[in-house]
This record gives sequence, C-alpha cells and structure tokens, in this order.
Amino acid sequence: MATHDYNLANATGAAFRSDLNNALSAVASNNSSSSDPATTFAFQWYVDTGDNTLKIRNAANDAYINVSTVGGIGSANFGLAPLASPTFTGNVIISSTTALRVPVGTTTQRNDYSGVANGDIRYNSSSSTFEGYAGGAWGAIGGGATGGGGDSVFYENSLTVTTSYSISANSGAHAVGPLVINSGVTVTVPATSHLVIS
Repeated sequence: MATHDYNLANATGAAFRSDLNNALSAVASNNSSSSDPATTFAFQWYVDTGDNTLKIRNAANDAYINVSTVGGIGSANFGLAPLASPTFTGNVIISSTTALRVPVGTTTQRNDYSGVANGDIRYNSSSSTFEGYAGGAWGAIGGGATGGGGDSVFYENSLTVTTSYSISANSGAHAVGPLVINSGVTVTVPATSHLVIS
C-alpha cells in the first residue's frame, strides 16, 4: 500500500531506485491508502483502505468519485448490481420522464418461465395485455376500456384459454365468447362463484 507524488527527482543511484520503486508500488496498488493521496491527478485511481472503496479522480481534479460501493472492494462486482438478473433490496427509485420497460414475451414463453413468483409483472405479446402473477396464477392488470382516438368504450378478452384457471372463491367472472378451452386445460368455477359467458 503506497502513494507517490510521481515526481522522480535527481538523486544518487540507490536513492533514485528507492524512489522509483515507491512510485511503482503506488501504481501497482492503485495508490492504496487510508487517506486521500497528497498529490492528485485527473482520472487517478485510488483505493481507499479506510472504507475499502475503489475511487477515481474526476476530470477537474477536484474530487474523487466512487467506482465501487462503499466497502465494495472484495465483493463480487464491487458490490454493484450485475447487468443480468440483479437483485435489489429496500426502496428502488427510478427518476425518469420516459418509461420503465417490463419484460415482453408470448404466453408460451410465460408458461416456460420456472422462476415465477407473486408480484411478477410482464407484457404478454400474444394477448397484447399487461399481466401480473398472484396467488399461483397469471392475471390481467390494468386493462380498462379502450377504443380509437382516446375513446374508452370496449373491454376486450382473449377467446382461447391456454392455461388452467380457477375463478376466485366468492367471486363473479364474465367473459365474452365463444371461448375455446384448449385440450388438457380446465377452468374451475367454485361452488361459491359464478362465471358468465355472453
């Protein structure tokens, strides 16, 4: 662990070699120290051993920017979320004026997904609807009336049942038919519920 001013002054052979070795040690250890290097340069790497954080100097050479999370050295991916399948805890706040893009896939791709859990949401490209997973089944979310030119007139449903489904207990359900129930698929209507197909 070492830092250096990277100024190799004239010196006798042994003294110069010692100074050069110290500079190389600083380079090899990414200027590691428990306090900021006394001499800084734009884009200089710095390992803060005081809180185990990897930092880099900004372009203006007036501050360090954390590259890893605080204490992230020694952690996989420096403690940062990986690009594929990251897991977040706590509140996740996304500040944007555009949109949050959710997974898009067909009904078949949805049914092939083995990691499903309550709270999952996606866009079903087969039925052109948003859907969420709760209570052991996928169901439509949102899906208010639609129409042309901003009208809210029509409620639409698919005409083919591709996945077994049970109407919730003590509930009423309505679908516009005729409906096709695929082979091997069942629709269960509990004794306390009603299903109307019009």
